[in-house]
Amino acid sequence: MRRIVLSVLMCLVAITAVAQHNVVVKYDVGHNYGKEMVLIANHQGSLYFNPMSQYVDSCESTPEGKAKLREIQLKAWRVVQPDGTVTFDGRKLGLAPEKHIYLYVEKSAQDEVLTVYDYKAAGLFRYTEPIDDIKWEIVEDSTKNLLDYPCLMASSTYHGRTWSVWFTPEIPIQDGPWKLRGLPGLILKADGGDGFTMEATDLGVTTQSVPSVYSINNYEKGERRKILTDHEYFINNEESIMAAQGIKMNADGSPANLPKYDRQHQAWETDY
Repeated sequence: MRRIVLSVLMCLVAITAVAQHNVVVKYDVGHNYGKEMVLIANHQGSLYFNPMSQYVDSCESTPEGKAKLREIQLKAWRVVQPDGTVTFDGRKLGLAPEKHIYLYVEKSAQDEVLTVYDYKAAGLFRYTEPIDDIKWEIVEDSTKNLLDYPCLMASSTYHGRTWSVWFTPEIPIQDGPWKLRGLPGLILKADGGDGFTMEATDLGVTTQSVPSVYSINNYEKGERRKILTDHEYFINNEESIMAAQGIKMNADGSPANLPKYDRQHQAWETDY
């Protein structure tokens, strides 16, 4: 009986904390993504993003910030040779802030849409789609504990992949990593097959508001399927496209022989 009471009290504390603060979740993303992603969410909306990319974008949003970022980067990358000349060592690139992940996913419960911001086909694009586009089936007899939270399993086929996710009703926010949402609890793990996985590694609350995306006017409006189709075409024809611009993929001018884009193993969505 005491265990049940303690469990109920812990659940009430969690719900109260969520009501007063925003949830912040760190996710380890698979498929050679190699970078940490963060979700800051409340009942009204959320933003899913890479913290380093957001920092760089915040600096790049003002002339003063851009100059300061460049100063930090050059200081970290430069090497002073014995004769006093200054060179830059590519092996030191990780010592200064850089942007490698362009993806942001912004969800708005009020507007009932999600907006994706990303770099595709050598350009910055954004598009919107309905927020409740995922139809879930809850598998009640499949459970697991994640970060000490009891989780239920749900599945859905979404944009070409069948996703299995685990969500915790103890955190009653209907959100999750990437575009995934719409369950009666926070999604802590998702598996779309072929190595496309997202799993929470840390979870807490924050007084920080849900961030906005910087410089949204830099992103050209588009349609999801066309952007993904154009991106695949660009990857498959990147060498000839760059050659037409006078850029050689290999410094010696030899063909790069880039592999064809395999959407099943390289794209989060395959229905375009």
